[in-house]
Amino acid sequence: MPKATKEDWGRIAPYFVLIGFILGFILYFFSRFFTSHKLPVMFSALLILLIWNLITGSLHLDGLMDTFDGINCQDKDRKVEAMKDSRIGAFGAIGGIFVILFKLIALCTILLNKLVFVLVISLPLARLLCVYSFTFLSQNQKSGQSSSLLLSGVKKPADFLVNLFSFIVLFLCCYFTFHLRTFYVFFIFICFILSLFWAYWLNNHFKGHTGDTFGALIELSEVTVLSLGVILRNYLL
Repeated sequence: MPKATKEDWGRIAPYFVLIGFILGFILYFFSRFFTSHKLPVMFSALLILLIWNLITGSLHLDGLMDTFDGINCQDKDRKVEAMKDSRIGAFGAIGGIFVILFKLIALCTILLNKLVFVLVISLPLARLLCVYSFTFLSQNQKSGQSSSLLLSGVKKPADFLVNLFSFIVLFLCCYFTFHLRTFYVFFIFICFILSLFWAYWLNNHFKGHTGDTFGALIELSEVTVLSLGVILRNYLL
């Protein structure tokens, strides 16, 4: 089998948002299935979170824990090396646990209030932020090979515009199909702006993004969307 080139890796980038919507709707249908069979809310939320991590391979969660280990490293020159360590440190474990807990509790509230579309939105929006970071933010010079290959194959800013267009079109389809409230438009804008904070903060902290920080950005953006959905649920109902 021929080895993938940087052009092959770069071909993934235009489909990030589309993949996010597909994953979001898989979780949406599981949510509807569990609630229609009247499973307890906490148990349903836990099952959804389990499925969520199974279909993504916990890849982003692993990146988040590695990123938190890098944040905890006091030596600025060894932060990326600490992230590459296969062992999970205490700070990384704590970060992973809190992200899982935030998602679990937020999912319980979302299921109770029948706001499952917030879950659907969280996945593509987080991936749109990731492509934004590919396009407009820098890359850490010590990042791994997979990150370097992906970034070297990204077409800037074409891939971001393709993902943005995909997000708008697919959201509008959902907007009219599910008869969503107009506030969802403002909700998405607010979530995007808040999630930009994570993108720039990670970029500044590590002097450029790595594969691990991209994973962390997706996890933190998903948590931001879910948490804000809980806080603003009265405007979304």
